[in-house]
Amino acid sequence: MSEAKQPSCAELVQEKFNETEQDYKDAQTYYDQSEPEEHDQYEGYEDLIDYVNQTALCWDYVEKGTFDDQERGYFRLQLSWGGPGDEFRIYADYDKSIDYIEYWYLDWYDGASVRVGSDTVSYDVCNHFLEVAQYA
Repeated sequence: MSEAKQPSCAELVQEKFNETEQDYKDAQTYYDQSEPEEHDQYEGYEDLIDYVNQTALCWDYVEKGTFDDQERGYFRLQLSWGGPGDEFRIYADYDKSIDYIEYWYLDWYDGASVRVGSDTVSYDVCNHFLEVAQYA
């Protein structure tokens, strides 16, 4: 009996982005309520940004050339790491104006991305982190 083939990152990336986007939408809805119903996942945080800030692994800048064939630096909101991991890569100019954002889903020796639309909560979250970034 042969072992079932695991789905590739390219096969999973859109679904994984959709899950993250839905989580952020649900959190935003929760925090927008004047008297939110109980929801263990979102309780204890001030707002959506506080939720993301405390549940993401890190916010950093990845310099050009850090990885093979990396032609441009980017800001990274890393959500998880290892196998699998996921993150947002925010490509912006010197004035922190966003060119585009990618959501990456990564597993051992595999990775795939989708562009993040400017009409998503995920885009707004990344834009907020970029606006308050302490990088020149």
